[in-house]
Amino acid sequence: MTTRTTTCTCGGEIRPSYIAPAPIVGALAAKGEIVYPAACQQCRKTYADVVSVPMTIADLIMVGDRLSESTRQELMTGANELSSGCYEVEIQEDRALDLASKAANLGLGPIAGKVREELRNLTRQRQERQGS
Repeated sequence: MTTRTTTCTCGGEIRPSYIAPAPIVGALAAKGEIVYPAACQQCRKTYADVVSVPMTIADLIMVGDRLSESTRQELMTGANELSSGCYEVEIQEDRALDLASKAANLGLGPIAGKVREELRNLTRQRQERQGS
């Protein structure tokens, strides 16, 4: 998933984020790739990417017990219940990276793994959109 909406507040269309080779500047070529953020085609406003992480109520409680109550509340705010006790938690990419790191450091490997898998999926989506 990239952004929650495909239309900007100005009415323009939001182009999803993508990965492209680093540009050539003068005679020098930068190495690697650049992630271009989701942005409005009209006003150029950028939007943060959002990932959807599947979690159970037990996962959310464990996050609250091991991390912080505010982190659990943040996850619950972005949670959509799919079925009884199963949620799809939407979280911005930068917060997802932070959550994966903290969860891994505190021994919550399964939760860190779920978050990292969704971040890998986001990277794959960006690569598929490369240059389009």
